[in-house]
Amino acid sequence: MTLEQFCKQEHILVSSEGNFTGVTDEALAKLSLIRRVGMSVNSFQVIPDILRVTDMIAVVPHRMVLTNNDLIILPLPLKVPGFTKSMAWHERTHRDPSHQWIRALCAEVSQHPAS
Repeated sequence: MTLEQFCKQEHILVSSEGNFTGVTDEALAKLSLIRRVGMSVNSFQVIPDILRVTDMIAVVPHRMVLTNNDLIILPLPLKVPGFTKSMAWHERTHRDPSHQWIRALCAEVSQHPAS
């Protein structure tokens, strides 16, 4: 897919705040380009289901699509920087041993690249 084709497609964007711009749009702006964002969702997890029933495309972490064999995966036609990932929890679970364990496990797993 060329950069021109990429920009012409209708995109799904992930934004916890409901924004219609993100890191991909910042990378495109440096090239004086914009893309068509038609939908903003708050989680990467819903994107595969939306892609299956629309003609939209999405920029997603590679690890997420490894198990979605029915989706077409193409390399991005531009460099897009990563973004910061954060864990958040309520104060009431801060000292809970099981919650501490799962947070530690998530932190450990996130340090290893996908194979």
